[in-house]
Amino acid sequence: MEHLAPFGTAIQDVILPTFKVYAPLLLKQADKIRATHRETFAYGQNPRQKLDVYTPSAGVKPVTGNPSVLIFLYGGGLVRGDKINANYLDGLVYANLGHYFAESLGFEVVIVDYRLIMHDAKFPSGGEDLKLAVDWVQDHFPKPLDIYIMGNSAGGVHLATYLLTPDFATSRQQISNGTSAGRLKGVIFLSVPFHFERAQADRSETLRAYFGDDVHARCPLGLLEASKHNRSISELQQVPVMVLNGTLDPEDEILLPRDDFVREWKASEAVASNLTVQLMEGHNHISPVLGVGTAVPTEEAWARQVTDFIIASSGT
Repeated sequence: MEHLAPFGTAIQDVILPTFKVYAPLLLKQADKIRATHRETFAYGQNPRQKLDVYTPSAGVKPVTGNPSVLIFLYGGGLVRGDKINANYLDGLVYANLGHYFAESLGFEVVIVDYRLIMHDAKFPSGGEDLKLAVDWVQDHFPKPLDIYIMGNSAGGVHLATYLLTPDFATSRQQISNGTSAGRLKGVIFLSVPFHFERAQADRSETLRAYFGDDVHARCPLGLLEASKHNRSISELQQVPVMVLNGTLDPEDEILLPRDDFVREWKASEAVASNLTVQLMEGHNHISPVLGVGTAVPTEEAWARQVTDFIIASSGT
């Protein structure tokens, strides 16, 4: 992690050198990572709608004491990403994340592929895909089931779409109030761009392609503002929310939008008390998901923060 600061904070500048730094750490743990059972399933009709399920080793009990699932949506700027990156380290990413959380939490971990712009994704397709994945999880795991959802970067944008857009009100209400097979026990926003007012200029075409002409109204902050206006935000008052950022996340694209989102969230009396905001010391925008599964305590410290949040959210 000490090698990350010289790379700067701009996302496009840190991607390749960060992957290079973490390659030997992950390769050293390759056998352990691959030992965690993984199985792939379709959760929808589109060829892109597939997910990987990581199952903890026999004898590993859920830290919450309840049958539980952690759903993870990776980032990629709306234009890239795969549940297994076959072009890097022979598929160790995101197997490392599935392995780590399955074995440390004792949960089934579900890593979801969702439609990208190359698959004609347009708002709110990310929320649609997450809704289908949530339905699939409820249909295929023991009941009653505790559900936790973590969205990283663009994956967090899709998580916000599901949580805050009227299109998913019925699904959201059911898992928030426990009237369905699963109960939403907590959500984690991991280094998420909550709005795009300070986004790099070269992102404008991608943002218009996905969000259309009114990017702000459909970004997480805009959706939060609308949910406060129509009072649907109250549906989430029983759902603990964690916002987690690296200290080397870019200020313009991530940290300042984070501050705006947190300020708006805390201004809503219905949900102000269910928000936890923490930092990942020394991490940049790319490094957290590469650090888990390395067996390096400083690299995995952020995942222990998530574990502590999940345990607290479970009530155990």
